[in-house]
Amino acid sequence: MKNALGKWEQILLLKQNPLTTNCIPESTLYSLENLIYFLNRYEYVYVKHNNTGQGRAIYKVYKRKDGRYCFNGFTMQGEEINKCVAAIEDFHQVLHPFENKLNGIYIIQEGVMSLTPDEDSISIRVHVQNLKGQWIIGGIYGRIETEDHGIVNSNRGSQVIPIDELLSDYMMMDNTKKDKTIDSLKEDSILASEVIASHFPCREYGIDFGINPKGKPILFEVNTTPSISSFAKIDRAIWKKIVEIRKMQNEG
Repeated sequence: MKNALGKWEQILLLKQNPLTTNCIPESTLYSLENLIYFLNRYEYVYVKHNNTGQGRAIYKVYKRKDGRYCFNGFTMQGEEINKCVAAIEDFHQVLHPFENKLNGIYIIQEGVMSLTPDEDSISIRVHVQNLKGQWIIGGIYGRIETEDHGIVNSNRGSQVIPIDELLSDYMMMDNTKKDKTIDSLKEDSILASEVIASHFPCREYGIDFGINPKGKPILFEVNTTPSISSFAKIDRAIWKKIVEIRKMQNEG
């Protein structure tokens, strides 16, 4: 069995299923032509390496009103980058510095405006586990950007907070809206787990979401080897529950 599932393979699987196709951002394989098309269509886009994790090789890209192209994010080595250039080809050079030795494939995704009312970027991690053939929610937490680089990732400085706190205090949702959002996140996570597991079976997934301006969860990515260390920081009981389920999986 393969030990990783690329972002593009995930998108193709989720696109093919009528229950999950509407909860993912518009995405395409990277090329200069596709990048220009997406930049003309969306306020900003994300360019992500197909196989990296922990916030490496991901860039937020947008075109300024003066015609310059700006991008910020993190290189393959995890170094922060923040530049504006006159020609989009200069961004291409960052991704592929040696044309005869391409650094793997990248994908382009529409920039989903997953923002608090104060315009801080947020994302949500849902941890899903399979126990005795049933998918269950191990835990959920929120992340909020603390630095202005547009990449919401706990490995890149984002703050990890309980999901109730994110939705109530930062997203200003009332209890009814908050509960409905959490129910949607759980439902979409289990659907996505079923779709991905049909081609790439795992005992657990870490699924990352944003919340679009209409309040709808948008699925960014499925992680097949999810860390649970962030749960230990915010709620030891949830962390222990996930560990207990892992033990029961091993017993099974």
